[in-house]
Amino acid sequence: MKKLIVLAAAFALLSGCSAAANSSGSTAGSVQTSAPESSAGQTERQIQADYPAYDTLQALEDQSDLILRCSFAKREGTEHEGTPYTRVTVKVKEVYQWDAKNGEDLSFLQMGTNEEEKNPVICNAYIPMQTDQDYVLFLTKSGDEYFMPSPAQSCYLWADTDQALQPALDSGIALSFKEQDLR
Repeated sequence: MKKLIVLAAAFALLSGCSAAANSSGSTAGSVQTSAPESSAGQTERQIQADYPAYDTLQALEDQSDLILRCSFAKREGTEHEGTPYTRVTVKVKEVYQWDAKNGEDLSFLQMGTNEEEKNPVICNAYIPMQTDQDYVLFLTKSGDEYFMPSPAQSCYLWADTDQALQPALDSGIALSFKEQDLR
């Protein structure tokens, strides 16, 4: 199911068709692209990507192969199956689910590229992680790559207090939970 979600989003981007995924009663819609010309002669393409929405923390955890607390290390533009992505590298600080080690570097792919890239591909689900912030990530593996199963629900700002973690992407569908709910 996890591979299907990632592959459906990539297929929809490439074909311009509608992508649909069903997970805990939720659906994903279409992915659209456009390429307006910028004033500097660069082309900025925009991607509108829809992903599944999970009704509960447990449903998101069930779709995740890896759940961790991390800090941002670096990003670089890349492609995956002909689609523009950003490879984000993070340093693992704590692992809540599955196989990673504290202190190791781990990378995952986000659809779209950093806005600082030449001819960027801006995605509505792109999360520009910052070096001075820790995050809690939910990641799913497809082949050799990790992806967010639902960017609007897969990245949260770390909080050192007993408060709910804040979503990194303001979407209105983020889940509400505290760090201790992950243990």
